[in-house]
Amino acid sequence: MKNKSNKLKKGKNNKIMCFFNKIKSNSIKCSLGETIIYVVIVFGIGLILGGILMYNRKSSSLALNEFTSTYNELVDNYYQKIDKDELLEAGISGMIKYLGDPYSTYMNKSEAENFNEDVDGTYQGIGAEIKYNKDNLPSIGEVFENTPAEKAGLKENDIILKVDGVSVKDKTLAEIADIVKGTKGTKVSLLVKRGNEEKEFTIIRAVVDNISVMSEVIESNNKKIGYIYISIFASNTTKQFKKELNKLEKEKIDSLIIDVRGNTGGYLTTVTDIISMFTKKGEVIYQLKTKGNTEKIYDKTGEYREYPVVVLADGGSASASELLVGAFMETYNATVVGMKTYGKGRVQKVTTLSSGALYKYTYQEWLTPKGNYIDQVGITPNIEINYEYINDNKDSQKNKAIEVLSK
Repeated sequence: MKNKSNKLKKGKNNKIMCFFNKIKSNSIKCSLGETIIYVVIVFGIGLILGGILMYNRKSSSLALNEFTSTYNELVDNYYQKIDKDELLEAGISGMIKYLGDPYSTYMNKSEAENFNEDVDGTYQGIGAEIKYNKDNLPSIGEVFENTPAEKAGLKENDIILKVDGVSVKDKTLAEIADIVKGTKGTKVSLLVKRGNEEKEFTIIRAVVDNISVMSEVIESNNKKIGYIYISIFASNTTKQFKKELNKLEKEKIDSLIIDVRGNTGGYLTTVTDIISMFTKKGEVIYQLKTKGNTEKIYDKTGEYREYPVVVLADGGSASASELLVGAFMETYNATVVGMKTYGKGRVQKVTTLSSGALYKYTYQEWLTPKGNYIDQVGITPNIEINYEYINDNKDSQKNKAIEVLSK
């Protein structure tokens, strides 16, 4: 029986070799009948596969036709007037909601503009913060360097009375900010109260960088400790970070604190660039998982640092911030101080529509350099400590980071 089975297998293999080697083998002979049989079989398989592909294409086309048909029927026949754009938005939004993913969302044009301002790191306006003062009156907060607001002469604590001649008495800060912002090159007039005097400023709007990185030098126990705070990983954050880091290193710092508390994330490329300033070429800085396939992402730069680093993180540190925390903890061997991070280990892709609206959906998961999942788990710091406010420049977590680096 064993010999017969081997002969059967050998005969079957010979026939397969005849066909797939296109009768090139001199040691295997194929009859005309065998060749015709295999041609018919392969042709049949081709027809089946083609039918499946055509069915899938027709099925998708049918679904799209039904979507369009439903849209047109509602627009034409619904008993009340329908806003076509809003109906289409509802359809797209419904598809995104179907995914059941809290990070996959649809944004209308206005929401998309605000989102893009955050992640692009720029906006069109005057370059000044608007806040409530101690008397709950709208006023100018920080006036940023080299901006239209600074050049015009606006000062911190100027109380805003009118914008373009219209009183802001009953308006929210968001409403005032929307009025002050506008297309670059256009003018906006602000009437402010400074002390007992009213002053009017006419300011020409421009493209202004959002400041997402701030730094300082802290001296403790005869050591210079650099401190960098990152509020978001926007497209221009890398440039700002590098500028502040170079400034600190010129001060001959011995170590560094990187603070990403409350930082909800941003661009993957931005955080990758920042991590790569510290890790060595060839080291793993994180991993990406796409539909089951996991890829290790390596540092490809020749730039690195070796001084001690402490990372400050908390429950508001999410996504790209957690990616930074994981890389510094597992690859750079930094100490992480604070509280457990948020736990968002998913990467979103953004698609902008012709209307100006956009949708983003999850298409990847990321893991720490050692392959640890953090989604809905978070990263636990090396030193857990609750936040306690001390003053505008000090808190319990920051003080602990200084203590660690001062030893």
